[in-house]
Amino acid sequence: MSNQNQQVTYRISALEPLNLEIQHPKQEQIDLNTFHFDLRLQHRINAEKNLVFVITSIDVMDKDKTHKVGHIETNCIFYVENFNDFLGEDNQAHFPDSFISEINAMAISTTRGIMFSEFKGTFLHKAVLPIFRNEQLSKENSSGNQSEG
Repeated sequence: MSNQNQQVTYRISALEPLNLEIQHPKQEQIDLNTFHFDLRLQHRINAEKNLVFVITSIDVMDKDKTHKVGHIETNCIFYVENFNDFLGEDNQAHFPDSFISEINAMAISTTRGIMFSEFKGTFLHKAVLPIFRNEQLSKENSSGNQSEG
């Protein structure tokens, strides 16, 4: 049975900052006006509690991509009211692609806001995570999505 057209009823249950690192570069000649971002998303579920976790991990790299100058990791937790509707015979959750795209976008946007708040007043205040189109996020790209900002 395909659940691609079925509506998922969900809400944000919790937001957790998991890790924040700011590493001032030792080199004096580093351009701190241009940054690169390595974005990774990981999904986990807790079927007993109807929860879907989206863990967003972002490395902030300098212009030359030679030094990691920052890192942030967050966990956005979503409660899915009709979770059991998406459990297959294999007891695995099979959510519609549109739902996965929605929660990915929310997790990334939430992380962007936390980054902005946490990096304000530091040398990373110009490291604003760009907007990603859904096509830029793929399961195949396991090394993450890199973007300039």
